[in-house]
Amino acid sequence: MLRNMMMFMMALLILTGCTSRDEEKKNASGLETPNIDTGIKNAIKEDVLKNINDPKSYQEVSWKKLQSGDRVSERINKKVIFIAHSFEGKNNYGGTIIRENIYFIGDGKPKLIIDFDTKLAFGDFLSNKSIGTLFSTTIWNLETLQADFRKSATDPSAKENVKDFIYSIKRFSKSDQEFLTDSISNANTPLSIAKNVALFLSIRLFPELIEELIFNEITYNGKYK
Repeated sequence: MLRNMMMFMMALLILTGCTSRDEEKKNASGLETPNIDTGIKNAIKEDVLKNINDPKSYQEVSWKKLQSGDRVSERINKKVIFIAHSFEGKNNYGGTIIRENIYFIGDGKPKLIIDFDTKLAFGDFLSNKSIGTLFSTTIWNLETLQADFRKSATDPSAKENVKDFIYSIKRFSKSDQEFLTDSISNANTPLSIAKNVALFLSIRLFPELIEELIFNEITYNGKYK
């Protein structure tokens, strides 16, 4: 599934632009969105049922239209919607588990782009030594960012530094972005390569989405906006 997600994300690179606009500062809503189109919901349900081990165990938990979709739409001048869908299903190791999938909606059907805990995956990304080595040639020290991320809930300066990192990726040259994507896909981390690549591509394309998923807000107005 992650392979398909990565292929879709790479295709999006052709469609998205890099020009930012002046935007008003907004806070993301953590409430469930009651008015998501029924057709979108049905398409997402169909995708979920195709990809879980026991479709009969599927139970809806929540649906939310993320505000970052509006911010991305403003930036790239194309309609973008992000839907977060939480559902309960059978756990491979027994019992049930609640999962959350993030879907991208542009001109076509909903496409799954994230099916993992973004906050946990981001922490793992920062602590990955192979990835840290890749970023050692940039201005970013991932060990410092890892420490900032740990205290970001209580330290506004640390949070802002983490957000600077997230938003800075789209300012890298295209060749540097592609080098990092290729290098991450070949890093010596076989159990997490697909997830790390999917996360990096999401940061590269949609920093607003990653900010919302990690911090439950869209307030960044820093130097890499």
